[in-house]
Amino acid sequence: MGNVLNRTTGIYLESVNTPDYPSEDWVINPDLSTVSSVAKKHWFIDTGDVLREMTTAEKATSYLSPNKLARCGAIDGRTMQLVGSGFVHASKTFSLSIPSQLNWTNVKSGSAADLTYPYVVPTLTDIDYHEFADEAEMLTAADAAESTVKGHIASGAALKKQIVDATDQAALDAIVDSR
Repeated sequence: MGNVLNRTTGIYLESVNTPDYPSEDWVINPDLSTVSSVAKKHWFIDTGDVLREMTTAEKATSYLSPNKLARCGAIDGRTMQLVGSGFVHASKTFSLSIPSQLNWTNVKSGSAADLTYPYVVPTLTDIDYHEFADEAEMLTAADAAESTVKGHIASGAALKKQIVDATDQAALDAIVDSR
């Protein structure tokens, strides 16, 4: 368990399972000693993930409006929804819940070699199942699981960057999450 700071929204979460937070979007266990007496809205993530207080110029130009924060939150919610809808392998949809993601990661880390094949895995609904013929098929599915999660996170991050970079309300309104 550790603490994380979102690079885009500035959201700081304490006592979380840090592997659930990709380092491209989150600073893992940030050192807050340099900003302990600074309002969180004035924190700046500098080179090497070092936190510092914003300069006067940065303070004047960098605030995320409540509208931008809400839009970023909606993007995060949609990303979680997309991940929750699972991934497809062999025309069947499999779960990408956190425990499932850990299982698929373990497959990629070598546990697939220890399984007895055919190996049965339930689908997202737990009503159907798929028999994996061999280790190669399990690894293919694990790759699909990983790329699906990374794809959803990357597309959400790109949208949030557009939101943060929007210079006026018209530009913000033009950003549509069509995922």
